[in-house]
Amino acid sequence: MIVSDMELEKEIRENLPRKMADPDMSVVFIHARDGAEAAIKADKQRFDLVLMDSECPRMKEGWFVHGLNRYKNTQDAKLIVLGIAEDPTTLPEAIRKSKYFKKPINNDDLIASMITMLNYPAGPMKASEGTNIKYVVDVRVINAVIKATLNILGQFGVTSIIMDKAGPKSPHEPLMGEVSSVVDIESQHFQGFLAITFDKASYLEVVSTIMQIEQTELTQENQSAVGEINNIIFANAKAEISNFGAKMKIPRILMGANQVVPCALGSGGMLVPFNTAKGKFHLLVVAFPTIA
Repeated sequence: MIVSDMELEKEIRENLPRKMADPDMSVVFIHARDGAEAAIKADKQRFDLVLMDSECPRMKEGWFVHGLNRYKNTQDAKLIVLGIAEDPTTLPEAIRKSKYFKKPINNDDLIASMITMLNYPAGPMKASEGTNIKYVVDVRVINAVIKATLNILGQFGVTSIIMDKAGPKSPHEPLMGEVSSVVDIESQHFQGFLAITFDKASYLEVVSTIMQIEQTELTQENQSAVGEINNIIFANAKAEISNFGAKMKIPRILMGANQVVPCALGSGGMLVPFNTAKGKFHLLVVAFPTIA
């Protein structure tokens, strides 16, 4: 971490480890006072995530910033930048594609983004050895959808949501829920789709709040609410996603268990599981293959 706000650093050190999905994961913090010290420390060990205050001394024009994507210990690291610029494109080119927080920041949103990045594998999803297929995933898009999902479900009264560790998932296998919504996304860095899929218990938990009456079974009446829920989630995420040059199509609804979304052979999938007080829901990220 290279941050000038000591209160922020203290909060991150206290709250980040206990909120990680894997309780056995040990979080090691390395602090640097400025860009020069960061460069020295980055030469000695590998980093999974870099949190950088762009206003720290010897930062924007220093070796550390311009070497981030080239040196082995930081080239695969996730990057979060804090700053005062209205437009992150004014930052040095090496850090323009970072997750950017304009000051003053919301500490909870920052920690949530750090957790998402640390739970998500570094680098692009990879195909089997010996192939020339690559998967490209824009993590910023995934973060925006996760953030919107948690915000909207929280507004609907689902407050005890815990995100588990993300892992690979074959996109050719059936979706894990009974009520699902799928949206196609295209950008310079990503082609594929996202699916939000609820099991019966978690879905009934949400619609009970919306309809203001306890729902105990899936019915034709309460199933229509999935369109409303997911349209709001994706609309909430769309504003942020559009800033990354990504385009979202109209979500489509899939009702019933064991639904399969057709996709090209060689596509790659990543599953982000969530637990609620009463059930589970999942965010499935599917990247279509591009030929190297």
